[in-house]
Amino acid sequence: MNRRTAIIAVSSAAALTLLAACSSSSQEETTSPTPTSGTELTVTVDTHEGRVDTWTVSCDPDEGNHPDPAAACNFLRTAAQWNHDPFAPVPADQVCGQIYGGPQTATVTGTWDGNPVDAQFNLTNSCEIGRWSSAIPLLVVSVPSQSPPATSKSPKKSS
Repeated sequence: MNRRTAIIAVSSAAALTLLAACSSSSQEETTSPTPTSGTELTVTVDTHEGRVDTWTVSCDPDEGNHPDPAAACNFLRTAAQWNHDPFAPVPADQVCGQIYGGPQTATVTGTWDGNPVDAQFNLTNSCEIGRWSSAIPLLVVSVPSQSPPATSKSPKKSS
């Protein structure tokens, strides 16, 4: 068995162990609401293409100028319910594929369920891309409308 196969086998075994541990919890634990009171976050996403978006979101009640505060708060509730910290950095010893996802960066600061948050997100490798992707409800990147440019001249008639 070569090193790559061994890494894949160990990763697969770890994922299955985690999945088994998560699925063995009682139904009541997985469906009970998790409070996110004490959650007030500022999310800044820099596209590095001339646009920086900054939003606020607070939960219970779900509000703020975030494009979808309900989706952001549901994401945070689900993370808390599964004891997952969406703001934890990628472990330094994590093996990540050298895949570049783009120049975008994001910063999330504030409090989550009463705990301080100061997290950085980027797309510099497969682990960071996965971390960003899992936080999409919070790190929404708005897309500007792609309307055709207005013209003030009438089209010329062909002769």
